[in-house]
Amino acid sequence: MGGGKETPRQKMIGLMYLVLMALLAMNVSKEIINAFITLNNKLESSIEQVESFNTNLSGELDTKLATLKATGAPPDELARVEFHKNTNDEIVELTRHICNDVVKRNLYLLISAGDKNTQFSEFKDIEEAIIGDDAESKTRLKALVSKVNEIGIIAVDEHHELHGLNSESDDYHNPLFHIDDEGYIHIRDLSSYMKKDDYDTPTRLLAGENFESIAPEGVHLMDNLHHYRNGLIALIANHPSDTLEGGIVYQYKFDTTLIEDPDFLITEGDRKAFEAVVDSIIEFELEENKLDPKDAETVKNIYVRMTIPKKVLNHGEEYPWIFGQFDHAPIVAATAVMTSVRSDILQVQTLASQLVASRVKVQSFNFNKIDPLAFSATSYINQGDSLGLKVMIAAYDSSEAMELKYWVDDSTQMTKSESDQDIQSMQTFKGKAGQSVKISGSVGDHELTGFIAVKEKGVKKWKPWKFNYSVGAPNAAISAADLQVLYMNWSNKIKVSASGYKPEAIRLSGRGCSVSGPDSKGFYIAKVSGTKAKTAKLVVSAIDDNGKNVELANETFRIFPLPKPTAYFANKSGGRLKKVNATSYSSITAKLGESPLDVPYQVVSFSMYTTKNGSPITYKSTNNRLTGLMKAAIKKIPKGGNLTFTMVKVKGPGGKISQLDGGIVIKLI
Repeated sequence: MGGGKETPRQKMIGLMYLVLMALLAMNVSKEIINAFITLNNKLESSIEQVESFNTNLSGELDTKLATLKATGAPPDELARVEFHKNTNDEIVELTRHICNDVVKRNLYLLISAGDKNTQFSEFKDIEEAIIGDDAESKTRLKALVSKVNEIGIIAVDEHHELHGLNSESDDYHNPLFHIDDEGYIHIRDLSSYMKKDDYDTPTRLLAGENFESIAPEGVHLMDNLHHYRNGLIALIANHPSDTLEGGIVYQYKFDTTLIEDPDFLITEGDRKAFEAVVDSIIEFELEENKLDPKDAETVKNIYVRMTIPKKVLNHGEEYPWIFGQFDHAPIVAATAVMTSVRSDILQVQTLASQLVASRVKVQSFNFNKIDPLAFSATSYINQGDSLGLKVMIAAYDSSEAMELKYWVDDSTQMTKSESDQDIQSMQTFKGKAGQSVKISGSVGDHELTGFIAVKEKGVKKWKPWKFNYSVGAPNAAISAADLQVLYMNWSNKIKVSASGYKPEAIRLSGRGCSVSGPDSKGFYIAKVSGTKAKTAKLVVSAIDDNGKNVELANETFRIFPLPKPTAYFANKSGGRLKKVNATSYSSITAKLGESPLDVPYQVVSFSMYTTKNGSPITYKSTNNRLTGLMKAAIKKIPKGGNLTFTMVKVKGPGGKISQLDGGIVIKLI
């Protein structure tokens, strides 16, 4: 993607693309179309292999943590391993989300070719129908599968049977896509797809009308990939260090905002220049002890591989990357491109997960017996909830089947022989080792007891185990994502929890503010505008089983205006900067510094002040970019000289333009 070293497989795919695109320029033949389908199928097969590898890697971390718990490891060691295991879980979820986002945009193309009225919102959370058992997602997935079957984009003959929904089961298989058990969406073989050579749809939905007007979905695709890159870097680079000699523990916290996406990346020289910028930032973060030296290589590889060029070269002409990929590209070629992007994503996930796994150095233990293990993420649940309980062997083979029987609040069964145990009150479970067993109960404390089957020298024996848990009454809480205040003229993110109630039953309303949502991530948006009030109130309510609206909690929030931003050049608001670094930056930015608010401020004009032969010279820019005269002037500033930016004007939320206080004064070294 971004110019890192390519594997032989990647070089082969790149060469194939060049050949195919050259042939396409002459004639889009049936053979060329089929070649893209074959390429896409091979990429899908490769993706499934990488997914399996990554899943096994995650399983190894789970096993290591379970082993530590079973053998009574020290609490600090448990906490360390659990931190890295949880980090990898977040990596997996982040990767699944972006991979599915790419596939959904791919499905958007494929289905829109048959029905131009298709909306991207139809694809929201469809994977949750498989892995989350979500009713709304099931309904949405059923509707989507029905549309695929109805619009006739898949050929039906004696060789290609059209598989629709099975009304008697939750079978969502269809001839266009499928969702695996891990929640990943996959494109099926497009051999029977009726719109193979459609190039209007990729052009309309992704490329756009021309170079200057890229389609919103194409922009979203690029932005989402860069957000994934930054999120992945933050997950692997932000962590505490191992205790060093002298008892020092560093809290590594890599600043992803220091590396800006390049304005263009069209030549080998451009790629090397970008790599040089990445190298300089990494070196700076290492010097500041904000980056673990062991993470540096992986961080750079991910940055380089997952940075999409804004422009590429084609026959000596500059094209926006998204335009060059999808403008007048047959829809099966567009599919192959997007599948290749998913392949790159999963490969960098492998890099990230392997790095996290390398930090988990579990002590070796000798086992002379096999003891059962029962544990859960929590031992406390609310009435109406289920307990995700894991029961396994402390030293176990993940490929070995698990079989257990258990009783709730009946420990007397543990002292009885197998023939005398109460079968009527007994619960049984068969599945893979480590698989969750769903447990519920009434309010109060409970004791879970049972037996798990273990093979010793080929003979099945029953080993006893027990687990204590508590069930509590429902409660509710409100938390604000952007501090404990509401900002005027701003979309304040609000997170609401109300245990004991289904998410669709919960409501959030406002007094003195407007409330909308929730969105796909569970955030409500509270807005305050045109008021002189100093406070507003948020109220959490829910619909109970009787259909009655019950108020669960309310909280008063203070109202503040948005703070003014600070102007930055080369990610600095002042201080010292190497002259060589100053010449590589070409814009002024404005942001809220250390504030958790992500307010989009746009610099609309500024002035730059320097001296020439002792005389002051002022340069003006009518946007956020340095002019050619400014760049030339910076190169002439001697080391130790000052670079000054003043009169910085920014456009904030609502389109209001204001001039920032002060300016930027940087000493070049």
